[in-house]
Amino acid sequence: MGIEFAKRSFVVAASFGLASALSVVVLGDESGYTITTHQQMKIATIEGMWKTEPAPASFTIFGIPDQKNLKTDYQVTVPWALGLIATRSLDGEVKGIVELVEEGKQRIRSGMIGYGALKNLRSPEAQESSKLTLKQHSKDLGYALLLKQYTDDVISATDSQIDQAAWDTVPRVAPLFWSFRIMVGLGFYFILFFGFAFYVASRGTLLSHPNFLRVAILSLPTPWIAAELGWVVAEYGRQPWTIDGILPTFLSGSGLNSSSVWITLIAFITFYTILAVVDVLLMKKYIKLGPQQALAPKGGKAHAY
Repeated sequence: MGIEFAKRSFVVAASFGLASALSVVVLGDESGYTITTHQQMKIATIEGMWKTEPAPASFTIFGIPDQKNLKTDYQVTVPWALGLIATRSLDGEVKGIVELVEEGKQRIRSGMIGYGALKNLRSPEAQESSKLTLKQHSKDLGYALLLKQYTDDVISATDSQIDQAAWDTVPRVAPLFWSFRIMVGLGFYFILFFGFAFYVASRGTLLSHPNFLRVAILSLPTPWIAAELGWVVAEYGRQPWTIDGILPTFLSGSGLNSSSVWITLIAFITFYTILAVVDVLLMKKYIKLGPQQALAPKGGKAHAY
């Protein structure tokens, strides 16, 4: 009786799993299209694309990024795929890392002018002209703030400091490159897994595939792995920005000391570890009881399922 209950539950779970896996592909495609406009460096880094390719750009399935020499070795690519995903066109350009760094240098210089105008607002004599200058360069102020790592006098930054700040807009490529590909690989694995699960469960042949059931148990951690890799891509990929193009991460850190951070971290880890242990123990208990005993009214008989 418990087995029949579990089989019906498996059909429901497989249905929702398949629908969710398919929807994630759609949402991922939409996300890729959005970041092409708003976070160009992130998509170039994810792809390990060092130089702008003729449109439509190819998608790299496999490669070994070499950030020191600005290249990706042993590339296996799918022609046109990135251009279609990122721009949804055959003539849309996906900019490479080197070109984006050069743009970054220009934006830093523009931001330096805006930063100077911002400081001059304190002077009544230059207030009107400074307002106009600031308005023209305000969109690049965040790039000027990148120089704060190298000098307190942003307006007088050297070419070398500008170059350093511009290259700071490039995250480490390899972690992003591989995190994205493992995440996407798991996404397609979920479609195949839940598609097969739905097929065998709805046909009533689930128990005829014991190896698949073993794979299902081994696959339990994979959704969490995919989710965490998604966060790596999202958060690590926007570095060095807390707010892209506006606020650098190193300027947005809180004033907490390391002891406070460690205490908070340990408290959260302890709390959620206790919850996880309790959750596993309760699941183990009620799985052993089975639905007939677990759902039976106290002092009464179990309902038939």
